[in-house]
Amino acid sequence: MKKFVEKTQPVYVTQELVSRTCDLCGRESNEARWEGKGIYDVEESEITIEVRLKEGESYPEDGFGTKYEIDLCPACFKERLVPWLKSQGADIHEEKWGW
Repeated sequence: MKKFVEKTQPVYVTQELVSRTCDLCGRESNEARWEGKGIYDVEESEITIEVRLKEGESYPEDGFGTKYEIDLCPACFKERLVPWLKSQGADIHEEKWGW
């Protein structure tokens, strides 16, 4: 779940993402991203391929509809989503990384 605050600009109102909450376990992030456990730890979840369902109507002058999005903390991504996807037949492999 994403939390936004409204900010008034001179001409219009904008929204700034200030925090995220995992839609499965309720863990809240610091600011708009998931923080690691320490200064050198890496703990982040990122969807680089967008998986979404968007339905509605689109016209040259306007459009409307519904869409579904989900926020997952790193723990739920690894411990809940990946096992479920594997149980559904997804071919997911853990890879090492470094720089």
